[in-house]
Amino acid sequence: MFNVTYFAPNNLSDALDYLSEHKDARILAGGTDLIAKWKKIGHPDMDLLDIRNIESFKEISQCENGLFIGAGVTMDTVQYSAVIVEQLPILAEAAGKVGSVQVRNMATIGGNICNAAPSADTVLPLIVYDAEAVIVSKNAEKRCPLKKFFVGPGKTILQQGELLKGVFVPYPAKESGAAFAKHSRRVGMDLATVGVAVDICLSDDTVGYVRVALGAVGPVPIFVKSLEKFTGAKIGDGVIEEIAVISADQAVPITDVRGSREYRKDMVYENVKKCLSEALKK
Repeated sequence: MFNVTYFAPNNLSDALDYLSEHKDARILAGGTDLIAKWKKIGHPDMDLLDIRNIESFKEISQCENGLFIGAGVTMDTVQYSAVIVEQLPILAEAAGKVGSVQVRNMATIGGNICNAAPSADTVLPLIVYDAEAVIVSKNAEKRCPLKKFFVGPGKTILQQGELLKGVFVPYPAKESGAAFAKHSRRVGMDLATVGVAVDICLSDDTVGYVRVALGAVGPVPIFVKSLEKFTGAKIGDGVIEEIAVISADQAVPITDVRGSREYRKDMVYENVKKCLSEALKK
């Protein structure tokens, strides 16, 4: 028999109380990754905290300067939310490329983040939109830039007794444009071979900022560094080329069944150029 303790609170306070007493509890939001992994490793004993009854985890709320998206919001909701489509279009696009329709009806944005897969689709748009993880425990609430949330494959900065409440995403600058690319072996129901997200802000053809995030080409999602030097530069083919080269240089992919190291680096270069060109049109 499986030895699983199960608790499904109706409010955040009770959830945090349980988590403080069962510090190794696993969080059930959608279960699309959790249950599959549990079966794969032989059904070990588990304390299970089901957060699906907590309404605040399902909220998408507008603030003066951004959006809060609860950890329990499903991919289907993210994909079709009018406010997300309007304000954060590449996040909606990325959510629509996660798994199948059936998976998107259950999988949550919090699960996609906390699973900490280097290929997680929604993480890349969130990083270039400068999102912050909102983390709660019994005694405190804090924020962390999402680009610093991941420490290794399947590992995050979350400590025992802490829970991802959701993400806060500031509204993008009006002069900005963003683009997302998921390069995979087939169109649907596949993990990314390479993922790219770009957000660039221009004023009179002058770069205000440019952000690039890469997926499936390192142990964690990569926020490309050293792009601050392009602030104030006039946009042109030379700038796009240089950003693509820098991005490919910072990719550290491995060779596996989805592609070789060399192929992945080439696809980073090509998809960064493609995304920048698309973003500039917006």
